[in-house]
Amino acid sequence: MQDDPLLDDNVIDVKPRKRRLWIYITLALVIAVFLFGSQLIDIYIDALWFSSLGFGDVYWYKFRVGGLLFAVFLVVTFLLMRLPFVALNRVLPQLTERPRVRLSSVEDLREINFLPFIYRPGVWLLSAVVALVYATNMSQEWSAFALYLNGSAAGVTDPIFNRDVSFYLFTLPVLDMLSSWFTTVALILFVVVAGASGYVWYVEKVQGFGTKDTRRRATAAISAAGAFFALALAASSYLDRFDLLHTRNDLFTGISYADANARLPGLNVLLVVLLIAFLLLVANAFFLKRAKLITWSAGGVFVVWLVALIIIPQAVHRFSVKPNELAKESPYMQHNIDMTRRAFAIDRFAETPFQPALTLSPEQIRANQPTIDNIRLWDPQALQSTFRQIQEIRTYYEFKVPDIDRYVINGRLRQVMLAAREMNVEQLPDQSRNWINQHLVYTHGYGVTMSTVNEFTSEGLPHLVLKDMPVESDTPDLKVTRPEIYFGEATNLHVYVNTKPQGSTPQPEFNYPAPGDVDSYSKYEGKAGIPVGGAFRQTALAIYLGDGTNLLLSDYITPDSRVLIQRNISSRVRQLAPFLLFESDPYIVINKEGRLYWIIDAFTHSNNYPYSTGYQIGALGANYIRNSVKAVVDAYDGDVTFYVFEPEDPIIKSYQSIFPSLFRPRSDMPEDLLAHVRYPDLLAEMQARVYLLYHMQNPQTLYNREDLWSIPVIETSGQGDEKPASMQPYYVLMQLPGQKEERLEFVSILPFTPAGADRNNMIGWMAARSDGENYGQTLIFSFPKNITVNGPAQIKARVNQDAQLSGQITLWNQQGSRVLRGNLQAIPLADSLLYIEPFYLQAVNSPLPELRQVAVATQDRIATGKTFDEALNKLFTELSSQPPAQVAQADGLSQPPTQTQPSPTPAQPQPPQPATGDTARLAQQAQQLFSDYKRLTAEGKHREAGEKLDQLGQTLAELARKQGGG
Repeated sequence: MQDDPLLDDNVIDVKPRKRRLWIYITLALVIAVFLFGSQLIDIYIDALWFSSLGFGDVYWYKFRVGGLLFAVFLVVTFLLMRLPFVALNRVLPQLTERPRVRLSSVEDLREINFLPFIYRPGVWLLSAVVALVYATNMSQEWSAFALYLNGSAAGVTDPIFNRDVSFYLFTLPVLDMLSSWFTTVALILFVVVAGASGYVWYVEKVQGFGTKDTRRRATAAISAAGAFFALALAASSYLDRFDLLHTRNDLFTGISYADANARLPGLNVLLVVLLIAFLLLVANAFFLKRAKLITWSAGGVFVVWLVALIIIPQAVHRFSVKPNELAKESPYMQHNIDMTRRAFAIDRFAETPFQPALTLSPEQIRANQPTIDNIRLWDPQALQSTFRQIQEIRTYYEFKVPDIDRYVINGRLRQVMLAAREMNVEQLPDQSRNWINQHLVYTHGYGVTMSTVNEFTSEGLPHLVLKDMPVESDTPDLKVTRPEIYFGEATNLHVYVNTKPQGSTPQPEFNYPAPGDVDSYSKYEGKAGIPVGGAFRQTALAIYLGDGTNLLLSDYITPDSRVLIQRNISSRVRQLAPFLLFESDPYIVINKEGRLYWIIDAFTHSNNYPYSTGYQIGALGANYIRNSVKAVVDAYDGDVTFYVFEPEDPIIKSYQSIFPSLFRPRSDMPEDLLAHVRYPDLLAEMQARVYLLYHMQNPQTLYNREDLWSIPVIETSGQGDEKPASMQPYYVLMQLPGQKEERLEFVSILPFTPAGADRNNMIGWMAARSDGENYGQTLIFSFPKNITVNGPAQIKARVNQDAQLSGQITLWNQQGSRVLRGNLQAIPLADSLLYIEPFYLQAVNSPLPELRQVAVATQDRIATGKTFDEALNKLFTELSSQPPAQVAQADGLSQPPTQTQPSPTPAQPQPPQPATGDTARLAQQAQQLFSDYKRLTAEGKHREAGEKLDQLGQTLAELARKQGGG
């Protein structure tokens, strides 16, 4: 047998097959690494990063739940798709029996059954694609399934189905996803099965030997798929009943009269009809096998759907509701009012009547002197430009818009503005922008700059409490002991620490530019980061970070080096808690030990709260929101802590059950950080928008929209063609009117005006409190409807009409300079309102805004001055007879003190007086003064330019008097 050539051939064929097998396996591994290698590296590095923060269990929980969902839906969807086709193949074997093709003409193509050529690969491909798509989508919804499994009761029930709100927040979203998945799979199966079965019957009929048995088999297959689809539609119809609570109607959101009395019963009827159709189709698939029954079932369902869900509800709405809309809809509108107010927590607002007086008395001014001393005159945008000019020092430093906060300075609580000096390596000189500098040397920002909100130097610049590098403080109450900022708003690149020094530098990292061209260098002493480790981890990091050979071959990287990734604090917290909504403006805080921390407000939200009206938050729609979490990030170590501030929020309670290690109670927050928490702008603005409509709690009032409010729309600060914009909430350190304890509070304020064109009078204002036991409380001060109070837009118009100020603004806005207008603020004082708007002068070629004028107004008067004190004394001349507040002396300010004698106009340097009647000389002098003013302004000498402008004003006044004959 060994000489048999056939046997020899068989032996020879074995080895190539084995070689081909190994080639296939190797090729498959290479393809797998190519397709999924980066994902495996991402998983590995992400796990290391979570573990470095102490949240490894958080990552692996998300990974396990997402992976389990992927596996379950991949298998179940594939089986749901594939098994029916296996059964269909048994019912209609023609699907896989390949015919012999003989073509004598083109018309013969009609008689050929092409399905056997594509059926097997087609159903495999279809099943795999649908399964993969749904497995991927469902794995990304891990948080919804986690909430479903760990949902906490809300303690509030909806008024229609009497289900706890948690059903709508946690259970219904998952059931809707499952229903959508089930319905889509059933629809795909029905379409494919019906198409394949119909095609087989058509081909056999064309071939002339179509049998009754084939028709019955095709009918059975279509009936089975139709029954599956009818069952899916029945489940969807059942859930649609609850989704009516989120329907947006013309008047309100939620179930209306027509929904409750027509559409909801119609859905119940449709549900019953679909279940009957399901049973009929099942019977037809196994017993009856009549094609007409499929048509009758589909037609019956369609007729019931059309009549029960379209015709009858519209008829009820048109003929029953419309003629008696208020009476019919009032109970349902009340449900919407109550649930919307609860969803946005405006039901907690305390409403207080407030009847503002036309003006303030000197006694009221003195009684509210702490508030006066903390009125903000610096606009954040203007102060950012000033900080950049006087405190960035080097081009690679960057200041974001300053944050507003409160600190104890020289023993007194003061409102301040501060900004972190962050490193932006993108602004390094071109020759210095290399991998070593960007990732090993220039690793961190340095320190903060802080100024009080209303104090200025004689040049119109801010009074700096913290400044320079190393950080200098002019008060013993504040110090910065750890000024390095490794984690911040502008830290977008990863860096390596604990590296070898470069060249002759004593330490590896640039710290700050020191005097005498001898820069300061330092070494990271914290614990943040992922150890670079050996060759395997370095290779993984190089691929993950895109550093390539720079990391692998660098002599400055050691096994003890660490890499800091996700240094941008916003992306850092989102990576840890992607299920929370984070405010876009973190703010920096200095604790009592002098360390820097970032605080970021985080929100739980949902669009599934029953009977609540939804609102837009950027690109996100929500009808429920809570500021449940404050995220704190250490600027040096990068440690992240999530503190729960709304423990009764059912969403955050559920996430606490899911991630017990991720959240800590509010009581764990250190007191020195707790003193700086604030009511977030995003929540205040959102609640204000809801309150504009839903302060009306009576359905009739809401129906008529007779008391609709709006947020004032005023001109924005700055120059150019900016359109008027709605006011944003602004922080004020003030004594709230009507409170038992007359103490300063940090509150977020927003005025309200009536809705409608040209209705700019103020009708009330909101104050959201931030301090101590009052944190989270919101007060609404509403004005009587029988009085008219000037709103911000009207006050701004009065400021624009001030002759002296408008003239100065016109002259300032000449070539070489421009005027920047600060935010107009309405500050409640005692039983009245005080309006303040600052003006800054800025040279075009030197963006260094300097305070030049302040407008102060009450309801009946307006005054302007070079300083706030000057303007206030003009407005209240009685104040000048009293000793001025010694703020400047107490806090070391260089701001000019309040004048001690009443003066309708400030003392000005007098120009040379011409002889009587010498108008030509006056005109020539005015021209010269104006030329001097433009020259000084272009040179950035704004103080001298202001003096020339004052002299010009007096000269022009004298000229006008001479020309007028008096």
